[in-house]
Amino acid sequence: MYLRIPNLLNEENLQLVDELIATGSFADGAATTGAPTKAVKKNLQLELRNHPKRDEFLKMVTSIVNANPLLRTTAFPRRMTFPLVSKYETGMSYGWHIDNPIMSVMGSPVRTDIACTIFINESSAYAGGELIVRTGSGDVRVKLERGDAFIYPATSRHQVTEVTRGERIAVVFWIQSMIADTSKRELLHDLGMAYDRVLKESPESEALQAIQRAQTNLVRRWSEV
Repeated sequence: MYLRIPNLLNEENLQLVDELIATGSFADGAATTGAPTKAVKKNLQLELRNHPKRDEFLKMVTSIVNANPLLRTTAFPRRMTFPLVSKYETGMSYGWHIDNPIMSVMGSPVRTDIACTIFINESSAYAGGELIVRTGSGDVRVKLERGDAFIYPATSRHQVTEVTRGERIAVVFWIQSMIADTSKRELLHDLGMAYDRVLKESPESEALQAIQRAQTNLVRRWSEV
């Protein structure tokens, strides 16, 4: 599932991220990756461990993930990693790679089923810096506006192209889904889209009840909680 989520962060949320960045410092992003990708990761990451706004930022992102209806019905979040704030200055990039399958959050493992990138600055603020995700039908090129998010299977090879002007700033995190299988999540997403359509056109219909019954029972059968 490759999906754009418009305005995942509203202006108030974005102001908090702006304050976080303005009052923090960045370090070499290669320090947080494993040996296979260390050579191709050329970016910076915000130091969050002792940041005074760290807890407020983590709570904000977690709340948004759990509350957003499109994310809930597409990703079926069970756990998530701590969000990272990445910065690519002119000349920086992140070559082709696949994310680690398991990440640790406070000593507990999180399976990285879904990756999420939230774009923090306007697309006009920098040149290059596209997120490119490789799929079976070709490459998906992503460069969204401030506050927009893009989610995709973390099993996909992807890269961030070289920034040739300005700075690219994004919030990145990974989700462990209650539905581990990508194809099953896609089927549930399609059922959700059909439910919303029939709900608008025929809210009292038996078709709506049948879709809801199918969706509910498949979630019950497939979910890991």
